[in-house]
Amino acid sequence: MLRSVFLLISLLFPVVAAAQVCGTTDLTDSFTPEETARLDALVAPHAYSEGLTWEASRDDSRVVVVGTLHIPDARFDPIVERLSPVIEESDVLIVEATRESEAGLAQLAATRPEMFFLTSGPSLVDLLAPEEWAQLEAELATRGIPGIVAAKFQPWYASLILAVPTCALSVMQAGEVGLDRRLEAVAEAAGLEVAGLEGPEAVLQAFTGDSIDEQLEGLRITLGTTDPTNANTTTLVEMYFDGRTRASWEVSRILIDREGIANGQQMFDDIEETLLEGRNVAWEGILDDLIGGRDAVLAVGAAHLSGETGVLRALERAGYAVRPY
Repeated sequence: MLRSVFLLISLLFPVVAAAQVCGTTDLTDSFTPEETARLDALVAPHAYSEGLTWEASRDDSRVVVVGTLHIPDARFDPIVERLSPVIEESDVLIVEATRESEAGLAQLAATRPEMFFLTSGPSLVDLLAPEEWAQLEAELATRGIPGIVAAKFQPWYASLILAVPTCALSVMQAGEVGLDRRLEAVAEAAGLEVAGLEGPEAVLQAFTGDSIDEQLEGLRITLGTTDPTNANTTTLVEMYFDGRTRASWEVSRILIDREGIANGQQMFDDIEETLLEGRNVAWEGILDDLIGGRDAVLAVGAAHLSGETGVLRALERAGYAVRPY
C-alpha cells in the first residue's frame, strides 16, 4: 500500500499539531495534463468534495462540521482560534474517538496483546524475506523501536507505525497533541460533553480484520514505497489546507500508478471500503442520536466529509440543511 494511503490510515490516531514541520511540497504541481484530468474525474462524482467547515441546521439544532487532519502544522492555530467560541457555545463536541478511547487502546495492548503482537507462531523475521526484514528493522529503528520488539508486531501494526511521517516524529515524541485533542481541550475547559463515534475496539477492527497474508502484502508494499523526502505526506497536507478534501483522498490512486504498485488499485479500493465507507456507514447509524437535537460541533477526518456515505450526506438524510460555514 502506498505510503500516502497508510498516511490516511494513520489519521485514525492523533499525531501532532505544533509547528509546520512537514514541508510544503505538492506533487500535483508536477502532474501531467492527463493526470490532472484523471484526478478531476475521480473527484467530480462526490458531493461536498471541497471545503473544511460546514454548517448543518434542522429545527433548533445546529451542527458545525470540521474536517480534521492529524499532521503537525502551525496553520491549525487559526482554526482552533476560530472554532473555540463555537465549541464554547455548543452543547456537545463529537469526535471520531475521545481521549478516553485513546487511553483504551493502550489498555487493549496490555490486556489483549494478540491484537497487536504475534504471540504465537513465526515472527516477522520468519514471515518476511531477509531483505524485507532488514529494511523493516532499519525503518523502525529510526523510530526508536528495536528489532527484538519489532519482530513480534502484527504486520498491520508495523505498517501503521511506518505510516507516521518521519518529519513529524520529533514533535510527536515530545508529546504534542493533534487538532482533535486541541478541540477536545477547548470543550473540556468549557465543561462541554465530548462524545466519540467509535470505541477502541471498533477502531482496531478496521485493521485486524485482514488475514495475516493480506497484512503481510500491505506491509511489503509499504516497505517498497517508503518516502524519505515526505513528499506524499506534504502533498496531502497542502491539499488539505487548500480545502481539496476529496482530491487529497483520490490523489493516492494516481500516485499508486506512478509508483507501479501491483494490485495497488484493488488494495486502495479495499482500504476505501473498510476505513472510509464502512466507518461512515457505522457512524450514520448513531450520529443523529449523539447530536440529540442539540447544538454540536462534529470534528472528523477530512476524508469522511465527502461522498454519498460521508457525514455531510448523512446529516442531509437526517433532515439537516447543509451549507458552507
